[in-house]
Amino acid sequence: MNMLNKDQLLLPMHIFIGFLFILFASSCVSTSTYDAQVQKADSLQKVLLGVIGVNNQLNANNAGNLAIISDLNEEIRLCKEKVRSLEQQVEQATKSSSEEIKGLLGQLEKAEADLFERESKLREMQSLIKQRDSSMNALRERVEQSLLGFKDSGLEIEVKNGKVYVKMSNQLLFKPGSTVIDQRGRDALAQLAMVLMQQTDISVMIEGHTDNKPISNARIADNWDLSVLRSTEVARILTIENGIDPKRIIASGRSEFMPADEADTPEARTKNRRTEIILSPKLDELFNLVK
Repeated sequence: MNMLNKDQLLLPMHIFIGFLFILFASSCVSTSTYDAQVQKADSLQKVLLGVIGVNNQLNANNAGNLAIISDLNEEIRLCKEKVRSLEQQVEQATKSSSEEIKGLLGQLEKAEADLFERESKLREMQSLIKQRDSSMNALRERVEQSLLGFKDSGLEIEVKNGKVYVKMSNQLLFKPGSTVIDQRGRDALAQLAMVLMQQTDISVMIEGHTDNKPISNARIADNWDLSVLRSTEVARILTIENGIDPKRIIASGRSEFMPADEADTPEARTKNRRTEIILSPKLDELFNLVK
């Protein structure tokens, strides 16, 4: 729609008024006719001024509307850019998440496989340990039966940590300060050897223990020496006299440093002077499981 400006509207008005003056001057009209024409001209001018005002208001409103539309278009443009940016981010995030999820699923699958393998090993190990404990308890019973006649000579047998501990006091094996096993001790070791000959999968650790009283003579330097000499003497009886495979035997001395009773009394010292024969199952299968 074409809008008229104020100057375009006022120009015809000036011509119209001039025309009225020429008309008045060139002709003789009555005063009342003249006044009527002037009033009519004033009315027309007021109408034109009103039209100009309306036109200006319309122009102003139109400019405001255009500004609003322009702002809205800018907001729409910005929104579209934001949407495109978000779509790109979503697409990228989806790809990234898919790769991450794929990686996590791979890790999870591997972790589950590792878990299954470990659980299988655990079940197998538990089964082997149960078998071992069962066999050790059976071995303890056989050893107890074979050494039943030596119970009154300071003999103790127990299962601890999956091993059978045969504890022989010096009352059964050695005289004070001696490394020579008397006959009763030899008989007890022979009975034990009979059981070990039937249990070829059992290894034998021999530990010599002394009390805390120092010893020194021409043959024995100290309690370390005494404990080792006594354990090796037991090893000789089991191997040389009773045929146990020497490869199954380990002889060691603990001196006074692993007492059965830490009290400093004659009774505690008697208890601490002992030889422990530790019977252990072969643990190759268990070691293979934890590799």
